[in-house]
Amino acid sequence: MANSRLAQLRAMLVEEPGDQFLRYAIAMESKRAGNTEGAMAELEALIAEHPKYLACYYQLALLLASLDRVPEAVEACRAGALQSLVAGDGRARAELLGLAQALEVG
Repeated sequence: MANSRLAQLRAMLVEEPGDQFLRYAIAMESKRAGNTEGAMAELEALIAEHPKYLACYYQLALLLASLDRVPEAVEACRAGALQSLVAGDGRARAELLGLAQALEVG
């Protein structure tokens, strides 16, 4: 079932190649399917092209932390927190900084 959803999302992306949400959805579906590396690659590419897509940073940090790459996860949180500051999104900033702190303690 996950593969069919992923295929549907990819087909939709062909029709709407600039749709950031579809790319994010593909990353999340890849994560759900157990393809951590694929999900990370999708998120990293989306961040590189659209650094203000804030949800990517949190999800990337979670994936990195799940692979015991905690310093990289903290860095993803900090990068996202900086983008959140620029965007004026205090809630996203607080969530990212909270995750970074939990990862550092934890």
